[in-house]
Amino acid sequence: MTVERDAASASERMRLVIALTEVNSRHLRGESRRAGAEIELACALACEERDGVSQTGTADVEQLRERLSEAERTLLAIESEQQGLVDELARLDSSASTGSQGDWQ
Repeated sequence: MTVERDAASASERMRLVIALTEVNSRHLRGESRRAGAEIELACALACEERDGVSQTGTADVEQLRERLSEAERTLLAIESEQQGLVDELARLDSSASTGSQGDWQ
């Protein structure tokens, strides 16, 4: 591998690692949002069971179910993006290790 190609690969690898770090951070926040929605929904359902069904309670439960569903959809999108970056990084590392004696590890 030439010096220019090494530098380009290192730069691309750094870009991917930074992007993956940002995606991982979003994933953790998304997991927290989903967990919060799960807890709120469980509490709302427990209140409904304890106090009986009401029009307001039913609306709250439906809204919480939608928030949970949205949090799960967001997490799936983040996980897809995350996997794409992991795959791209693996391809880059594989091509770098087959193109020279060195390895990124």
